[in-house]
Amino acid sequence: MRFAFVLEQTLGHGAHSRNLKRAIEVETWIHPTVIELTYEGASAPLRRLPLLANWSLRASLAGRASLRSAARSGTLDAIFVHTQVASLLSVGLMKEIPTIISLDATPKNFDMVGDGYGHRRQSQVAEAMKTALNRRALAAATVLVTWNRWAADSLVFDYGVPRSKIHVIAPGVDLERFRPRSRPRRPGPVRVLFVGGDFVRKGGLELLSAMALLDGAELDIVTTEASIDLPSAATVRIHRGLAPQSPNLLDLYREADIFALPSRSDCLPQALAEAAASGLPIVATRSGAMPELVHDGLNGFLVAEGSPRDLAAALRRLIDSADLRERFGAHGREVAEREHDAARNNREIFGLMKDASFRRQALPTAMAGAGMERS
Repeated sequence: MRFAFVLEQTLGHGAHSRNLKRAIEVETWIHPTVIELTYEGASAPLRRLPLLANWSLRASLAGRASLRSAARSGTLDAIFVHTQVASLLSVGLMKEIPTIISLDATPKNFDMVGDGYGHRRQSQVAEAMKTALNRRALAAATVLVTWNRWAADSLVFDYGVPRSKIHVIAPGVDLERFRPRSRPRRPGPVRVLFVGGDFVRKGGLELLSAMALLDGAELDIVTTEASIDLPSAATVRIHRGLAPQSPNLLDLYREADIFALPSRSDCLPQALAEAAASGLPIVATRSGAMPELVHDGLNGFLVAEGSPRDLAAALRRLIDSADLRERFGAHGREVAEREHDAARNNREIFGLMKDASFRRQALPTAMAGAGMERS
């Protein structure tokens, strides 16, 4: 079957794209057209134009142009678009070709956590237009896939989408790559791991302050942040330039004892699922959909945003108890296997695309039959 995949590459969506493409390669019955939309896709001069500075417009224009080109080269059986940002100007195509729109958060969700991203609500008129554009695209989709229940609920209550049209399917991780260490823990201090490109928004400053209050632990930071002031009272190692799913990053997950991501603003970071799959207890906040993966008191602790002391107290409990770390880590791995298996979850998406295509193909026949009966 000929499927087109339009995949946004901004923020944490790149890892999802890699997992999806890996899953496509296994399914020999799929003839794919993969369209990757990067934030840098438009040249710098174009991005300085008032309209094209808007990522939603650029992504929607690029998505529509690429889909039209793919459709001209042959019949498409179904389309998959992640995220809804890239679908806003493709309503005409979506009415002709069965389309699944995938998203990690609705615009209304993003308004709730957007401060940390530098997001600001616009004028009342602009916000009303944005909502109308999104409702139009969401209504044209055959199926909607959300990464979490938080976004699914917003689709229902904020955009009027029937719940029967929504499937909650986490992006998942490669459970073979991300897995608990198989060898005994090396001796030495407990190792805390932080993985977050946007160091400040992900709570990196609060984590550094918390580590300065603790002893018996070391911190590994994976980030793209160019300059970080490290406290003299803590042992901290900075790792830059590590690609997602790279061997060096996987080694850090397997050598860690605790994963900490005390985000000020977030939706559902892929790093949490990677940590859970790696069998690590997690300390995080309640931002966005993070509580759907971090079950407070079962596979980790949820702390108040922006509170180094609460963060230090949660870390202290895990540093002091190897049994607690082991119990939380085992539960986290169970959560990952049950809900965040990328291979299984992507097969479910392909199945939805195939079903949507078959239903669309059957519709003309059913309508013709109904017409014959009436005559």
